[in-house]
Amino acid sequence: MSRAAVAAARASGYFAAMQTERTGLEVTRRALVLGAGAALFLNLACPYSVLVLQNAGLTSDYIAAGAMMVFLVLVGLVNPLLKVTIKSWALRTRELVVVYAMMVVASAIPTWGLVTNLCHILTRPFYYATPENRWTELIQPLIPSWLAPHEAEAARFFYEGLPAGMGIPWGAWLVPLMAWGSAMLAVYLLMIATMVVFRRPWVEQERLVFPLAQVPLEMLRGNDEGIFPQLFRNPLMWVGFSLPFAIQVLDGLNHYFFYVPEVRLVFDPLMLFRDSVRLHIFVNFAIIGVAYFLNLNVAFSVWFFHLLSRFQTGAFNVIGFQIKGHNEALTGSSIALSHQGMGAMLVLVGAILWTARGHLRQVFGAAFKRGVQADDGDEILSYRAAVWLWIVCAAYFLGWLLLSGVPVVAAVVFFCGAFAIFLAIARVIAQGGVGFTSSTMLPQPFAVYTLGTDVIGWKGLASISLSYSWAAEMRTTVMASTANALKLAHGHGANHRRLFWGLVIAVVVGMMGAFWITLYLNYTHGGINLRQFGVPTLAYRFLEDKIHNPVGWDHIRPRLLFTGVGAALMGGLIYMQHHFPWWPLHYIGLPVSDSWVMGVAWFSVFLGWLCKAVIFKFTGTHGYLAYKPLFAGLIAGQLLGAAMWMVIDFFLGEIGNVVYVGVR
Repeated sequence: MSRAAVAAARASGYFAAMQTERTGLEVTRRALVLGAGAALFLNLACPYSVLVLQNAGLTSDYIAAGAMMVFLVLVGLVNPLLKVTIKSWALRTRELVVVYAMMVVASAIPTWGLVTNLCHILTRPFYYATPENRWTELIQPLIPSWLAPHEAEAARFFYEGLPAGMGIPWGAWLVPLMAWGSAMLAVYLLMIATMVVFRRPWVEQERLVFPLAQVPLEMLRGNDEGIFPQLFRNPLMWVGFSLPFAIQVLDGLNHYFFYVPEVRLVFDPLMLFRDSVRLHIFVNFAIIGVAYFLNLNVAFSVWFFHLLSRFQTGAFNVIGFQIKGHNEALTGSSIALSHQGMGAMLVLVGAILWTARGHLRQVFGAAFKRGVQADDGDEILSYRAAVWLWIVCAAYFLGWLLLSGVPVVAAVVFFCGAFAIFLAIARVIAQGGVGFTSSTMLPQPFAVYTLGTDVIGWKGLASISLSYSWAAEMRTTVMASTANALKLAHGHGANHRRLFWGLVIAVVVGMMGAFWITLYLNYTHGGINLRQFGVPTLAYRFLEDKIHNPVGWDHIRPRLLFTGVGAALMGGLIYMQHHFPWWPLHYIGLPVSDSWVMGVAWFSVFLGWLCKAVIFKFTGTHGYLAYKPLFAGLIAGQLLGAAMWMVIDFFLGEIGNVVYVGVR
């Protein structure tokens, strides 16, 4: 055999080995089993923690605090112990990536993301109906029997607890749970398929930073090279860890022993514009740590645009500018700012589609043209499968909306608005990376103030009001979680087709566990004795308001004007960002600048930006890299300090020991 042939054979063997290494079942069965178990654990533990212990929300924000806590313990303690005791049981880096991906996707389901809100929304009109509110006449007939348990006892025992010896009325819940479970599975699969399609443009072409994926990335660095990953061997990490952890210890002790001093990090707000605008001052080390991983211009824009939005609201208040109607809950600080943010999000979605237009042509060509092969070997799902999965799930959910009473036009507008908001937020998280944010507009008021109440009808209003269960607070979504999971998986070669099924398993197992524990806790303890969520109240306040105060063109016209203003501002910012390198403001901060979550998180983002700016100024890129463990330690200390008290509270049966993880 000639040297050339030998070289070719060796090269062929090498590349074959590399291909085997890349796709060679690194998504192992034990990783899938462990990921499913971790997803189930989070969906059981988080509702218990929030409802019974009434402490911090572990799954309420994009940082996925619960998943991060479990991952810290797994990577920094459990896996090193396995390496020195039962080496064959120790998990490789790619397996840990799979476990984290499944956990972070499942984290968007149990509490604020879907289940706890949904169970309370479905029972509230049958328990809280009174002669004064006339819900028996106005609201109950609008809710189909297959969407909610109509039995009076099912609702009463949900809030008051079951009588001795009586079991949970699963029969009353079976059909509604199947209906909602299938609809939400379709929505979640649609979200996963969307991120499969956009992974390459975002990760490989635009090279977005994905700051929230950087934290687990730092935890995994060097995992296969020694007993502990590099982060846990770095003294700076433990320096950063010690400060928030010590503060969490003191705050938790203060709950048990009044004489232990409390370190107060929530300060009195600044009152501006004749006391009409509040500027919250809140120091959170996890937010500071995440902000350090943002690009400087992105971090600057996040807090700067928030201050600018507060200035705009204050100016409107001082001059007395008003728009007919009232602002909706969980949106911006004013009607104008809410719709301005929606305009910005719509333009952002348009920019996303336009930038990826070449890639999208290839994707749709592979889906609809015979013989066209797409370069999708490194995706967790083929492009053909992703596109058809998207179409089938969208058709199913739209049909579900129609059956629930939403007219065709309203169903399309609501679906498109919800999809645009979720995609825009996913982009903000992938590029901006602030783990604590939300939308300034919700799809329900977007549909109402686009079409008017007469077009939607009372039954349609009731149906979209029920969607407050999964499309309201916007503090966590499966779409954004999937984007971070795919970024991490691709960077570690865990992007095997099995990972798609791992994410599906995490969603299904998570929903089943969350529904079971939520119903069990409410029927066992009585819902009125547990922590009450605000979203169910807001859902029916929205419905009542639209029934008694119809929305017409005089409400819609000024809102459309500010939607256009937001679209124009966003378009101008995108143009300046792409055409003038010196332009200091990044457009990604505008769409979420006026959200209520950003109103709490902005000051900590400012502190993280300031720290990074100073480090860059005096030490450059080398200093930024050197200090990354310090800020990763801030995140770890905040999370594990809260986790420690949750475990202690569980065993002591203590309630209300709120040790902050995120914004609340």
